[in-house]
Amino acid sequence: MRKTYLSIFMVLGSVMAAQAQQDPLYNLYSFNQFMINPAYAGYYNNFNANLITRKLWAGIDGSPLTNMLSLTSSVGSQFGTGLLLVNDRLGVNNNMEGQAAFSYKIVSNKSTLAFGVQGGFINYRYDYNELNLAFADDEGLDLNNDSFSKSNFGAGVFYMTENYFVGLSVPRILNVEVDDGVTSSTRYEPHYYLSGGFIIKSNSVSGFLLKPSFLVRYTESQSAVDLSVNALFANTIWAGVTLRNLDGIGINTQLQINRSFRFGYSFELPTNELVQSNFGTHELSLLLELNLFDSQYDIERYF
Repeated sequence: MRKTYLSIFMVLGSVMAAQAQQDPLYNLYSFNQFMINPAYAGYYNNFNANLITRKLWAGIDGSPLTNMLSLTSSVGSQFGTGLLLVNDRLGVNNNMEGQAAFSYKIVSNKSTLAFGVQGGFINYRYDYNELNLAFADDEGLDLNNDSFSKSNFGAGVFYMTENYFVGLSVPRILNVEVDDGVTSSTRYEPHYYLSGGFIIKSNSVSGFLLKPSFLVRYTESQSAVDLSVNALFANTIWAGVTLRNLDGIGINTQLQINRSFRFGYSFELPTNELVQSNFGTHELSLLLELNLFDSQYDIERYF
């Protein structure tokens, strides 16, 4: 039986008609900047695997679902590599992305400056069989152009000390243009990310600290700002809140089971008219850290 995506497709389709498709949104990026910055690949001297699944606007048919797997590892003391795999679904859209990254680190005393590049492809697929159309001959729908792939590349820089970090990146630099012989359209435009944060340690309470942070995401068609505050309790449990563009608020928690495993969960609600039409946004994260090589070792990390 066909699923009815028409309502969500019309709402989001009207937005996408005026604006190019946007990068998937995350809330737990503050614990793994690799998903937005290739310079983060292998930044810490260990192997890192992170699996994230995110359901936006649960309860609305055809609402976005994003699954992401990232693998990063240090190579010696100055290099890092990474692999990013993303499946992003939105209505009739089903996009697959694969990116490979390489980074170079300059270590000086207690600070590190890293430069990173990445390259890969995105496959855009449209399954119009998921639509129940009243009129299948709408000239505004190109039912024949249902799949295409585009290559892309990106770059970033990341600087961190014991107390703060700042990052700047463009994960995918090229516009994605599609020409069907009649009209041309921009399906994707570059996203510019600026992130930063710092920690405030308590002198009176052991194992407690605060981590204020921000993320600015900019494109030619729109921009967004995240403001977050996370707290660490007993060096084990993180809890925090994020305000996104003044129209959405999220809470998150992360449990550091041991040196190797972290489990995270985030819940978000919009503060606009969508608040009454869905069950919020849910994000789950499982992060694994291992020392696979002699040059790798355990690190107490907050960013």
